[in-house]
Amino acid sequence: MTEQSITEESMTEQSSEEVKKLRFAQNMALSGYFFLLILLMINIVWLIPSRHFPVALVLIVIAGPLLFPMRGLLNNKTYTYQWASFLALPYFAHGISEMSAYPEYWYAGLLESIAALVMYMGCVLYARIFKLRSKKEAKENS
Repeated sequence: MTEQSITEESMTEQSSEEVKKLRFAQNMALSGYFFLLILLMINIVWLIPSRHFPVALVLIVIAGPLLFPMRGLLNNKTYTYQWASFLALPYFAHGISEMSAYPEYWYAGLLESIAALVMYMGCVLYARIFKLRSKKEAKENS
């Protein structure tokens, strides 16, 4: 084997490793995203319905913003992963506040916070791996 074929094989292995990392980060972000969306709907409609506002209004206000990044997350848009990570942070805070506001349903707030953290970490990891991969490809092409 020549030295050139060895480096080509290692580059192919390295890029497949990066693809695996990207897929892992994508799966992590999407699982946190969908778990958070479903959990919010269950909490608002069934577990802790609002006594002062219509359920539909609360659902639109609280779970509605999560619908904006759905298309970009499913289509692997890096920019969407970047800003969706910021979108997960208020849901983490909301989960913490739900734990203290409704002590009898503390597990719902805990699950919401965990789902928001998983979404956040997956989005940040995806954006970071993609950025490092783009820098490496730009370096190799120049």
